[in-house]
Amino acid sequence: AYATLTTRELGACEFVDDEHFCTLEAVICQLGTKECLMPRESMATPEGKVLRHIVERCGALATGRRTSDFDSRNLESDLERLLVAERTPMSAGTAAATAEVELHRSLLEKEGAAATLAAVLRFSELATDPINHGRCTLVTHDTGRYMRLDSSALRALNVLPEKASISSAAPSAAAETAGSFSIYGLLNRCCSAMGRRLLLRWLKQPLVDAEEISGRHDVVEALVDDPEARDTLRRVHLRSLPDMERLTRKLERRRATLLDLCRLYQASTAIPHIAEVCVRMKDRYGLMMSSRYSSALLKLHDEEHLGRFEALLEAAVDLDRIPDEYVVSPSYDEELGKLKKLKDAASQEIHKVFESSAEDLCTPVDKVLKLEHNNMHGWYLRLTKKDEVTVRKKLLANYQVLEAKKDGTKFTNKQLRALSCKRTDLDRMYASQQRQLVERIVDVASSFADVFLHVSAICAEVDVLTSFAEVAISAPEPFVRPTMTAKKNIFEADTREIYLGGSRHPCIEAQEGSQFIANTCKLEQGNSWFQIITGPNMGGKSTFIRQVGVCIIMAQVGSFVPCNMAKIAIRDAIFARVGAGDCQLRGISTFMAEMLETSAILKSATSSSLIIIDELGRGTSTYDGFGLAWAISQHISNNIKAPCLFATHFHELTAIQSPEGVSNLHVDAKISMESRKLTMLYRLLPGACDQSFGIQCAEFARFPADVLRIAQEKATELDNFSVNTSEVKYTSLDQHYGPRGGDESAKRKRIDDQEEKTPEEKVRSQNSIRVRQFLADFMALPLHEYPPAEVLCRLQQMITEPTCRQLLTDMIDEP
Repeated sequence: AYATLTTRELGACEFVDDEHFCTLEAVICQLGTKECLMPRESMATPEGKVLRHIVERCGALATGRRTSDFDSRNLESDLERLLVAERTPMSAGTAAATAEVELHRSLLEKEGAAATLAAVLRFSELATDPINHGRCTLVTHDTGRYMRLDSSALRALNVLPEKASISSAAPSAAAETAGSFSIYGLLNRCCSAMGRRLLLRWLKQPLVDAEEISGRHDVVEALVDDPEARDTLRRVHLRSLPDMERLTRKLERRRATLLDLCRLYQASTAIPHIAEVCVRMKDRYGLMMSSRYSSALLKLHDEEHLGRFEALLEAAVDLDRIPDEYVVSPSYDEELGKLKKLKDAASQEIHKVFESSAEDLCTPVDKVLKLEHNNMHGWYLRLTKKDEVTVRKKLLANYQVLEAKKDGTKFTNKQLRALSCKRTDLDRMYASQQRQLVERIVDVASSFADVFLHVSAICAEVDVLTSFAEVAISAPEPFVRPTMTAKKNIFEADTREIYLGGSRHPCIEAQEGSQFIANTCKLEQGNSWFQIITGPNMGGKSTFIRQVGVCIIMAQVGSFVPCNMAKIAIRDAIFARVGAGDCQLRGISTFMAEMLETSAILKSATSSSLIIIDELGRGTSTYDGFGLAWAISQHISNNIKAPCLFATHFHELTAIQSPEGVSNLHVDAKISMESRKLTMLYRLLPGACDQSFGIQCAEFARFPADVLRIAQEKATELDNFSVNTSEVKYTSLDQHYGPRGGDESAKRKRIDDQEEKTPEEKVRSQNSIRVRQFLADFMALPLHEYPPAEVLCRLQQMITEPTCRQLLTDMIDEP
C-alpha cells in the first residue's frame, strides 16, 4: 500500500513476487517512494534484509514499525472519514461513506493490502487531520499499467540525472545542472516547476497502453507542426506560470499569504489565453487540442469556479499597489476603511507639524529638515550634523533630542510625539484587522484548491508535451514520431518487431562537437529476435544497445525518437545488465552483483520485455564465464523468448541458434596497414567479429611500449597454440573449441562439432592439434639466423623427440 500526500491518493494491491522482489522494486521506482514501512520484527530476517537492501538501492528510507500498526480493524472507519466529504449531512454522510467503502470491498478483503494500508494511514496521520477528510481517493494499484523499470535499468540507461535520487519528486538544481547526459536532462525544456516534476514522474512510469501513448504523440505532433503556437505557449504563457501545485498545498493548509493568492490570481488570468492558443492551432489539431485541454480549462475558469476566485481577489486585494506591497483593499471591509481614514488624517497632522517645525527652525522642508520613521522612535525629525550647528539653540530650547550621531541628530517635540503614538496605535489596529481579513480571504480561497490542482495537472501536461516538441525539432537531426504496435489481448503471441531505422543515442548526439554515427536496429521474431553484438572495445557496442532501450522508453513516455523511422512493439519492461558500479557499497563482489541481477532477469522477464546485456560473465574465469553466457543466452532465446541485445567478447557465442531467430552483428573498425593504427568506424554491420582489438585500445591509452610488445607476443602465442610452458600447453579456449582464426562458418560449428564427433574423429582431431603445435614450434625458430646445416640439425632434433615420435606413430595407426 502507499499514500501520496501531495495528491492525497491512497493505493493498495497484492501480487506474487519472486525471491528477488523484482515487481516490488519496480513499483517503488515507479511511485518515487521516499519511505517504506516494514514490521520491525521482520527486518532482521533474511527476507527483511533483502527488502531493506532493495529499498535503500531505490533511494528510499526503510522504517521499522510495530506489528500493531498493521492492524486493519479500524481501517474502514478511517476510510469513511477520508473518502467522503465533511459537508455531507450526517444522515446522508453515513450512507455515502458506507457506499464509498463498499466500492473497494474486494481490495479491503485482501489481508495483506488492508494491513499495509492501515499502517500507511497510521504513519501519515491522514485520518487525524480534518483537512484531509473527504478529499482522499483510493485506487487498486495496477502493477501492469506502466513499463517496469527497476533501479538497475534506470541507472544503466541514464534515465535520471546522476545526482538525483530515484525517490525524489524533482531533481535539485545541482542535479539538473549535472544531468545533461541523462534522458531527463535532454527532455527537460519545461517552463514550469509542475512540468519538471511531471516529466520526472513520466520517465519512471512509461506507458504500455497504445491509445494513451498515441494521444501524447498526437499532441507532440501538433506542437511540432505549429511552431507559432508552440513558441507562444512556451515564451508567453507557460513561462509566466507560478508553481500552482505548491501554492495550492499552502492554500489547503491555510498557510497562504496575499502574495501567494496574487500569484494564483496571475495563473488564473493566464488560463483563458492558454486555452485560446490550443483552440486556434491550425488544421485538425485545433479540434484535438480543444477536446483534450481547452474545454477542460475553460470549464474550470467559468463563473462558478476560477471566475469567482478572481472576483474575490479583485475585491479583496489592492491590485494597484502590486508588486510594491500586497495589502487588503480598504474598500473590502468597513472597519478597515475607517482605520484607513484615521491613518490618513494622522499622517496629515504629522506632516503639518513637520512643516511648522521647518518654519520654526528656518530650514527648507525635505532638503535640510527630514521627516523619518523607525520602530524605535516612531515618527521624528532629523538634521545633518552640519545643519544642526546653525539651529542648535532653538533645537535645545523647543525640542527633545532623541539621538545624536555622525549621520545627524534625531529629535521630536510634544505634539509630534503624541501624533506618532496615535499613528503607531492606528497602524497596529490596521495590521490586526488586516490579518483577520487575510485569514478570512484565505479560508474562502481554499475552497478553490481542488480546481487549481486540476488546472495545475493540465498545464503541467501541456508543458511537458511542449517540451517534447521543442526537443524533437531542435535536435541536431529532428526526431520522428514512432509507430506503436501492441497485442490485442494477453493471449496473442508476441509476433511483432522493433525497427529503429537510423537510430541515434540522443544524449551523445546532443554533446557539443559530436558527430554521431546512426545505426539501424531490427528485432524481428523468427529472424533476429536475439542479437549478439561483437567487435572491438570502444567500438560502440554498449552505446548501441543502450540507445535502443532509450528510444523505446522515450517512445512509451510520449516523446518522438531520434531515428529516421521507428516502429516499436510496446514493451512491458526493460531489463538491463550493464554494470555493477555500486557493488562494493553493497558488500558483494562485482561478479556476484552481476549474477544476482541476471537471476532476477531470468525469473521476471516475459516475452513482451526487452533485455539488454553487456559483457556478461567477465568477472570469473574464461571458461565459467563463457559457459554461463551460453546457457543464459539459450534460456532467454528459447524459454523467455524476449527480444534481447547481447554485447559480448565471447566470440564463440555467435554459434548459438534458436527458433526465435539469432542474428550476429559487429561494430566495424579499420586497421591501417602502414601505421598499424586502429580506427573505430562505429558502424553496425551483419556478421560476427572474431577479434576484440584489446591491445590496440591499450595503445590508444598510451601503455608503455614494452607492455604492448609483451601483450602482443603472448596473444600471438595463444592464437598459434604455442604457449611456452614445460608441463601445460594449449591453455587458451582453442584447446576446446579449435583455433580462434579461420572463417566464421567454421567457428560457428566448432562447439557442436566437438560434441558430435565419434571416438575415432576425436583422436584424429587431437592429432591435428599436435601437428599444428609442431608446425608452430618450427615456425618460431629463427631460421634466418642459422646456416642450412644448422637448420637441418635442429629439425632432426625436433623429429627425434619422444613427443614427435609418438605423434608419428599415432598418425600411422589412425583408423
